[in-house]
Amino acid sequence: MHFELASDFVINDTLKPHVGDNFRVAAPGLPLHQCPDTGNAIYPKIMTTGSGNGIHEPAFFAKIVSMTGKDKPKVVYIGTPFFDREDKFESGTKSFRAIGCRIKRLMVAKECTTPSPEEMRRIIVDFPDVIVVSGGNSLFAMLRWQSIGLDLLIKEAALKGVVLCGGSAGCGCWFDTMQTDSLKPEACKLSERVLTELSAEERLNWSFVRISCMGYLNAFCVPHIDTKGTNEVARVDIAKKMLLDAQLESGMENPIIGFGVDELAGVVYEHGKVTIMSLGKRKNGIGEATCHILYVDQRREVMCIPLTPNTGEAATLEELIERAMRSVEALQSPLDLIVSEEISISHAVHRRGVSGAVDWGLIEATAPVKTTEADAPLVADQLPPLPPPPSHPHQRTPSNLLYSPAPLNIERIANDMNAITFEERCATPPPPPHTHQRTPSNLQYSPALHNIGRTSEDAHGINSCRNDHDKVPVGELPPPPAPSSVGLFHQGRMAAVVEQHNPNLPPLFPRGDLPAIKVCNSHSI
Repeated sequence: MHFELASDFVINDTLKPHVGDNFRVAAPGLPLHQCPDTGNAIYPKIMTTGSGNGIHEPAFFAKIVSMTGKDKPKVVYIGTPFFDREDKFESGTKSFRAIGCRIKRLMVAKECTTPSPEEMRRIIVDFPDVIVVSGGNSLFAMLRWQSIGLDLLIKEAALKGVVLCGGSAGCGCWFDTMQTDSLKPEACKLSERVLTELSAEERLNWSFVRISCMGYLNAFCVPHIDTKGTNEVARVDIAKKMLLDAQLESGMENPIIGFGVDELAGVVYEHGKVTIMSLGKRKNGIGEATCHILYVDQRREVMCIPLTPNTGEAATLEELIERAMRSVEALQSPLDLIVSEEISISHAVHRRGVSGAVDWGLIEATAPVKTTEADAPLVADQLPPLPPPPSHPHQRTPSNLLYSPAPLNIERIANDMNAITFEERCATPPPPPHTHQRTPSNLQYSPALHNIGRTSEDAHGINSCRNDHDKVPVGELPPPPAPSSVGLFHQGRMAAVVEQHNPNLPPLFPRGDLPAIKVCNSHSI
């Protein structure tokens, strides 16, 4: 017996018992078909957006058309989630009509308009290059499609290469599960009339639910994740709670991944890989519209990590998930950003396999950093452990240079030393007032900034007394070597160490094979 709504007004009581039904027609995330001989796999081709009519945005619409390989693809419009409303059909097909596409409309919301199985096959499988699914009531659409076998015909069309597209309900229906507002009182055919009859309290008295869908992408989809529902509840907050509840119920050894789609973001799924598109700023003007990976970490906290859109990169869903998790690990790492190539900080983050999850409010754009090809990036596990703090507060060693947020104001000292001539460097300055006071002057006599106890005569083997610099002949002072620099970036804060090389002194780091990295000025971070 086919499922059908008894009323165009009241739907909550009819739909609620079916929230836990299984509507999957594919093994989540696996190919629709794989040839046992060649191993060739067939995946569905999907282009979807966070909002209902988002597919008509020029960039998204052009992508849909290009995926068909035709200038004027043949289109089938399925308006079941909107109960086959005429006005929704007009708005849902406007872009295709504008370029002269042939369009067929499949009306199955009611039994009296549903064609025969044979006719449905001709419409869904044989005719189209594109199938468009409207926004609206996702749970009703899943129930109706399953009861008349339309879900299996759509899968058959996908096997033939028909492009599946849509937004909102037409976005989540292709995933394993989705968040939906299908139980809100106005989620019916006569929604405008129902809204006029509801009190303000009744409009708020509903909850989001999580339902299963067709299962082409193995994730829990959250369309409109950057908005609130009509119950004034943020969709992302409810999505996190749903994900945590589902994860704890299934066990932490079976990860459940959420996939949020902003209203002005698009998702392309082709050849088993995902590409993220964006139209720019979110509707609220805060941040760039994109997609988000949600997951429960080992502390049982739900992370929501934005992905970087418009890169043109296609990656499997598993790769995007791994990248999002690595970005969180990088931000929690002692050294999360190390710039070492002729690239900006944002590119340096991506070079380490990190998504756009960095809080760019803390990091401003920076100019490219000039380095050589040999300057490879350092990662946290390549650096030696920090030595214990020095026993004397005035002793400058590699230990407390790393412990100090700004050791000896190295940047100023380096600038001072670069600003004077060679003759001025070799001139004998007056002795410092205290043997332990390190200044730009007597730093010139010490090849090792990190060893406060060594003066010029100790380091170079010149016979003179401590702080008795008059006895040092000017001609015996060697020219100071050019400093190399090591920049350490820790969550947007820089500590720089300038080390003057001397073969008789221990290196700053115990491992001599670590490459030097160019220092960025602190104002460029």
